[in-house]
Amino acid sequence: MEPITIHLKDQRGFARHGEAVQLGLPFAEGDLEHGDPINLHDPGHGRVIPCQTTPMAHWPNGSVRWLKLNFLVDVAPHQSKSLHLHHGRANDANEDSPLKHQATEKELLIETGKVTFRLPRNQLEWIASTGPETELRHEIRFNDQLDTPCTPEPDSGWQVTESGPVSITLNTRGQWLTTNDEALARFDCSLRFYANSETAEIEVCLHNPKRAHHPGGLWDLGDPGSVQFRALTIHVQNPGSNSAWLKTGPDNLPLTGTVTEGLDLYQDSSGGDQWQSRNHVNADGEITTRFRGYQVYSREKSRTAGDRANPIAALEGPNQTVQASMRQFWQNFPSFLGTKHQELIIGLFPAEASGPYELQGGERKTQTAYLNYGSNPDALNWTQSPLVPILDAELFERTEAFPWFKANASNGPLDNLIQEGLDGPNNFFAKREVIDEFGWRNFGDLFADHETLYQKEGEEPLISHYNNQYDAVYGFARQFALTGDPRWFELMDDLARHVTDIDIYHTKEDRAEYNNGLFWHTDHYLDAHTASHRTFTKHNNTSSTAGQTGGGPGAEHCYTTGLLYHYLLTGQQQSRDSVLEMANWMKTAQEGQGGLLEQVLAVKKHDLPQLMALLKGQQPSAHRYPFTRATGNYLNSLLDAWHLEPGKNWLNLAERVIHETIHPADNIEQRNLLNIEENWSYLVLLSSIARYLSVKQTLSENDEAYEYAKEAFLNYARWMLNNERPFLSDPSQLVYANHTWVAQDVRKAMLMFQTAGYRLGVTEGFLEKGTQWLIDVCEDLRKNEERHFTRILVILMQNYGPQYLQELEPPAEAAPEKNEPYWRDQPQLTLRQLAARITLRLIRGIAGFRPAQEKAWLAARLDRS
Repeated sequence: MEPITIHLKDQRGFARHGEAVQLGLPFAEGDLEHGDPINLHDPGHGRVIPCQTTPMAHWPNGSVRWLKLNFLVDVAPHQSKSLHLHHGRANDANEDSPLKHQATEKELLIETGKVTFRLPRNQLEWIASTGPETELRHEIRFNDQLDTPCTPEPDSGWQVTESGPVSITLNTRGQWLTTNDEALARFDCSLRFYANSETAEIEVCLHNPKRAHHPGGLWDLGDPGSVQFRALTIHVQNPGSNSAWLKTGPDNLPLTGTVTEGLDLYQDSSGGDQWQSRNHVNADGEITTRFRGYQVYSREKSRTAGDRANPIAALEGPNQTVQASMRQFWQNFPSFLGTKHQELIIGLFPAEASGPYELQGGERKTQTAYLNYGSNPDALNWTQSPLVPILDAELFERTEAFPWFKANASNGPLDNLIQEGLDGPNNFFAKREVIDEFGWRNFGDLFADHETLYQKEGEEPLISHYNNQYDAVYGFARQFALTGDPRWFELMDDLARHVTDIDIYHTKEDRAEYNNGLFWHTDHYLDAHTASHRTFTKHNNTSSTAGQTGGGPGAEHCYTTGLLYHYLLTGQQQSRDSVLEMANWMKTAQEGQGGLLEQVLAVKKHDLPQLMALLKGQQPSAHRYPFTRATGNYLNSLLDAWHLEPGKNWLNLAERVIHETIHPADNIEQRNLLNIEENWSYLVLLSSIARYLSVKQTLSENDEAYEYAKEAFLNYARWMLNNERPFLSDPSQLVYANHTWVAQDVRKAMLMFQTAGYRLGVTEGFLEKGTQWLIDVCEDLRKNEERHFTRILVILMQNYGPQYLQELEPPAEAAPEKNEPYWRDQPQLTLRQLAARITLRLIRGIAGFRPAQEKAWLAARLDRS
């Protein structure tokens, strides 16, 4: 194992003492075995820093591929620090950790060395103490639509989910019950405590597990499956307190008051110029924001006001002080932080908002708060701008952490275009301000400004959300690893958190092909209205999608790779869970659950048309899966799930999908791939097969499945070399002939590079063609005003990397002649094959027959609960 350097830098002028840092580290195969001792060394102070490690992904041989690392660090204002991780003997600093936990029948006891916490087993509350005369009680409260308190009912009480010398994490899950004992919503609460620290972290996720009814495939607010509620708050009682203070931001002087006066800061809107944007409407289409920014009150008398607050509030007493802050406070408005009498209140969803909140079916929201039990007024400053740990780009290249990754290459025209996303006048941060892409449901998402292209001059921009189309999360992650620029990290992290909460349909009650699926962007060139992030709305009489005015999560719009890398780079568990949820969703959508009614429907939709064609003397395709981006996305999701669970069947399933989608002897002309509007996305499928080949090459598996996929890929690459041309060379074929199609041409260039340069043993002019296409794409976009649009930038980032393959390794020597492979003959579908396929479907359906399951399957399609 070569030493790994972790770079840290304070860019806000905060004195950071004991700041919690968590990140993921990649390792080459065999570099780190499970249980190998490692040390984290601070050369500036000549000491070893206690650290906590957890493997996140493994190589097939069992060695660690990605490792989660936790530690606490001090960094002076405006200073940098580099830490070194390397093999070493057992870390004595870890053995000296005061962090301990003890379980009894009634409660969990946590000791940090500074604070003692007691957590009653089956309650959503806990008690903190720093001495014999202090006892602070904490409680999370949830009020229904009428502002009536609900009762938390934990599933199994507090559980230790992660423990080590640096931190310990506890979790409890359950449901909120109304006064009628009806389940209104679910909660998932995690507490994290740190060694020798007075700071605790609280993460609360509110979840509506019900399905939306989405009549006609429309997903507007006001759906019967939504949950309406009034407040979700955290309360900390400090009985001995006699004064309060509140800072509107870490750099601001505190406002002070007595506990009877109280100090309340309420953020009603983003505070930006577009704070009254139509982005913030309720089910009735009414804008919910009432005033710009925030206001601070003391006993209902205004003290001050401003645009954007990052507040810290405290209750002080002779024996105990407690402080609180929230992660991204103003960005996730409405938000509240204040004191009432001897109680500190954190309003995750404050009752001060203009009306009740609506959590749509399958939607959830996760928010984070911090508490500190010391008297240092700057102790929580770091929570407003946490350190972003940076790794050297060479590490990602050496460990093959990303496919087709080249560290320290000189910037070219493609890099300059992508940099518009950070430094251009219409960069991703500036885009947020255009439609005020803020608020608890919106923050982190990308404004789909390309959808405004056909608007009349002077019109308000359409409210349009991009969600994670073409995997912007992955593009941001890759650029962060490549450049170390923390702005890319910020964009990645914000979007990933938004996607895992808002854009994934977290339910088990709807159609199997919808459950846990990813919602795609809001409708092309139309306003979202009350559909929020859910594609189709009742307010649009037409759709940009021909023949479609409704629908839900679909395989053509599934992107998991960015969430995989978000998890690997940050250790955020929700991103890992989301990758596996969506991989299983895609598997179910493509393979089915196995019920009898489902299999009968599949025979009717897929097999009977092929049977009729055969009986008419036609020759339908023998392939089972469509030659589109839906299958490409399916393959990518299987490869992503395999990275997390290499011991399971994900890679084998990917190989079967490839085998039943493409063939080395395909008659490509019959695919009609030059019909752009209908078939352009075959490029996505070929890119996913290239990624599969890269995985197999990394594993040095040159087996029959690899050879089959390689030969099939080369067959299509040769066809592309001789037949493909720029999309805009024939604009008459296109409904919307804009420069998004120029950006899509970059996919063709990268496929040429992948064919020529990445150990496929082929030249044939691919490198030259890829180089020319990439030059043409970059030059055309450079001169066009559309180059800053979200969709164009994301496409460029998603497909970045293969242009450097020519530098990685020259083509391999030609392999020796082998026996003629079985796949040389063109695939033909026969009556016998089709009959066998139908028989297998019916056998599977009969074997999986369960009356309750069949009833639920039918009810989901008839929209009956």
